[in-house]
Amino acid sequence: MKKRVLSLLIAAALVIASLGVMGAAAAEGEQPTVKLLAQAQSFDMNEDIVAKMLYEATGLSVEYSNWNDEKALVLEISSGTEYDAVMLTANLFQQMKNAKALKDISGLLENHQDIKDAISEKGWYYVTEDGAVYGIPNVDDAVYTGGLGYREDIFAENDISADVETIDDFYNLLVEIKDKTGLIPLTGSSAVEAVIASGFGLSYDFVVDEETDEIKSWLRNPGMKEYLVWMNKVYNEGLIDIDWPVNNGDTINNKMSTGAAVMTYAAHWSPLNWVNALRESGDEDAYFDQIVPLADANGKRHIAVSNGVSNVWCVPATASDERTEYFLNVVASRLQEDVYWMFNDGYEGTHYYFDENHYPIPIQPIFNDDMKNGDKYQIGRNQYVHPFSWMARVHKTQVQWDAFYDANSKAAYYGFEGKPLTFASFPEYAEYYGALNTLCNDYFKQVIAGTESIDSYDDFVAEWEASGGVELEAAATEWYHANPGLVEMARESYSPYNSIFGYEIN
Repeated sequence: MKKRVLSLLIAAALVIASLGVMGAAAAEGEQPTVKLLAQAQSFDMNEDIVAKMLYEATGLSVEYSNWNDEKALVLEISSGTEYDAVMLTANLFQQMKNAKALKDISGLLENHQDIKDAISEKGWYYVTEDGAVYGIPNVDDAVYTGGLGYREDIFAENDISADVETIDDFYNLLVEIKDKTGLIPLTGSSAVEAVIASGFGLSYDFVVDEETDEIKSWLRNPGMKEYLVWMNKVYNEGLIDIDWPVNNGDTINNKMSTGAAVMTYAAHWSPLNWVNALRESGDEDAYFDQIVPLADANGKRHIAVSNGVSNVWCVPATASDERTEYFLNVVASRLQEDVYWMFNDGYEGTHYYFDENHYPIPIQPIFNDDMKNGDKYQIGRNQYVHPFSWMARVHKTQVQWDAFYDANSKAAYYGFEGKPLTFASFPEYAEYYGALNTLCNDYFKQVIAGTESIDSYDDFVAEWEASGGVELEAAATEWYHANPGLVEMARESYSPYNSIFGYEIN
């Protein structure tokens, strides 16, 4: 895959110069303006420079409107709409598909093998039912968002090693940080901190029990009780933030930005503000690296990632084949490798350049000025170009890029776990999931802080079961057995950055 994508990018650099010719050719075919209804944005999608670049490149006219009220949107689609296509969230897509409000575009797609090839099989599986295809999916790459960000400079100054594997290693690390620095070793607020929970065999809140072949809550996993006991222990010993139960994003950011704490959960975009604040206050060497999920008793690291479909572009059931063909022409043009590269990253030499690894590096400030909204124009994701073009978008600053690279190059080595219920849609999920999640989070934090004894664990599980947990597990298991393909696709989780960064799964 790496060789293929690299060759595409090199070719793209040569082709982009001829985009004006391509646009003129497309214009000769002349088709009417395609009307698209997208989710609400903070900018005018018709006036953004990317919209103008797309028109110049393809010659196809598109008019955008935006929606922000789900109920009004559902009513409009159900009763008929003037729009040729509508962008739906994954949940809305399922709802509208089940309501028979979406057009089957499978026949028209037979004339667009280029569209079918560009988008991953996982996406097509998601939007297909009984041979009918109900939309153009935007498939998320399996990207590891981030683990525990730690102050690399503080570790170096105090001769502290971040080479930790097990929960015992991590406990010793917390002790060492506290003893050597006097700072808060770890701040946060999560009821279940993923890096630590992995050491107890935990990943998602609902997983497949391999022995019974059923969907089970992590409350059934002995590791959950062990995790809570361990978190309460380190809380009592002052090894994690005393404010853990009441922290929020602002308080955590403040503790990291002022140097009061050494570690916390860090998505790849998080450290930039911390580094800037620390350096402004005199910590000129402040920087962050990542610790990824710990190994459990069997040596396995449970690295959970987002691995689904973020949205689907759908055609209303009332649309004519002719109007739908116009829409598919727009889709096909945006999935062309050179065009996809252009509207996501701009023009080589103006908006980006390639470094010695052939990674795209944005040229600032013009990249942010011109291309900051480029990804909002995606209608489907080109599975071959997207992972590379997205690298420029995440490389907006060196700090952000280093955090992304460090987290993903480390995590990719161990392999990812996809969430079994990523594509799930059934009534009990909508009815119970949110309330049960809140119930668990509240109880977990109480146990961590010691305001609730771990001796109440069985009573809590009984309360959870009586509040819909039993019904949710049963319905999830039924859905799991009825949709083996969707479950398998969700559980398969291979990062494109394994190949890009040259790592093999351990």
